[in-house]
Amino acid sequence: MNLRKLLYPFSIPYGAITALRNWAFNKSILSSQEFKVPIISVGNLSAGGTGKTPMVEFLIRRFSDYKIGLVSRGYGRKTKGLILAKPEHTFSEIGDEPFQIFHKFSNINLALAEKRPEGVQALIDNYSPDLILLDDAFQHRYVKPGLQILLTTYQEPFYEDLLLPAGNLRESIKGRKRADIVVITKCPANLSPGEAREIRAKIKVEDKPVYFTTIKYGSVQNENGEPLNSKSIVAITGIARPKPFLNQICIAHNIEHHLQFPDHHIFSEKEIEKIEKAAKQTPIVTTEKDWVRLQSLLRSETLQNIYYLPMQVHFLFDEEHHFSQMITSYLNEQKAPKV
Repeated sequence: MNLRKLLYPFSIPYGAITALRNWAFNKSILSSQEFKVPIISVGNLSAGGTGKTPMVEFLIRRFSDYKIGLVSRGYGRKTKGLILAKPEHTFSEIGDEPFQIFHKFSNINLALAEKRPEGVQALIDNYSPDLILLDDAFQHRYVKPGLQILLTTYQEPFYEDLLLPAGNLRESIKGRKRADIVVITKCPANLSPGEAREIRAKIKVEDKPVYFTTIKYGSVQNENGEPLNSKSIVAITGIARPKPFLNQICIAHNIEHHLQFPDHHIFSEKEIEKIEKAAKQTPIVTTEKDWVRLQSLLRSETLQNIYYLPMQVHFLFDEEHHFSQMITSYLNEQKAPKV
């Protein structure tokens, strides 16, 4: 039995509060600010682990001919308020996932802001972007995006979940109606068309397109791009749902030990010492997000024995073109100028 379900009585007032807030936005009692620049929001109904960062990275790659701005809260950062990211900022100052994206793509400008309108306006004033992406902003309704992309995982779809704290839902599943596009993430690569039709029916967004994606992994490599030849490894994860990562690693390697940390974990000095010690004996394989963070914490000689597993979004059923075309149509409607 899931003991969290015992907390269901507390989900009732939580649901009432979030419903009242959404009602206030729907009735314009609370206002959503519109901007002239095209804005695409990537978010979810659940708390964490739905694959927002890989989807944001997909959009940055696919629309690299646009001057892109990204607004993120920067979850887990030690700073507060508005920050326009610069190369000298550390992951603790701007957050691990924004740090990863910012250093991975040279064609984006990044604003960190708890108040999303401030971040959007700062990007417009300082960089004049052609397109702005809002990361994890489905519930942050003070900005009105032109296109809403809602993510949910194959393993834990929102229609089988409960409101916090009994489940992981940040708001009622009625919120799905605000989405323009729904993407089912982390699907098995061999998902059948029949099962996909069943999932579409359960989502109940008949008038909205639903796409199915899986994770396509690259080759395990270190900071120099060198492949991992060792069979035995130590795995390190600091993500919400590490099982898919571990399953992929097990295909080619034996995991002697798994050092598991919470999502957005801040490594202590003792933990770094433990990782340094382990790396001297056995190669370490970690997620790309954790690798980016560990780069600035570990000694350079240790990094040679730290490997990471790159990953990208892959659309099933040859639907990538159709998905991209939907976004292209939206951008064309907004007459967004290309660089």
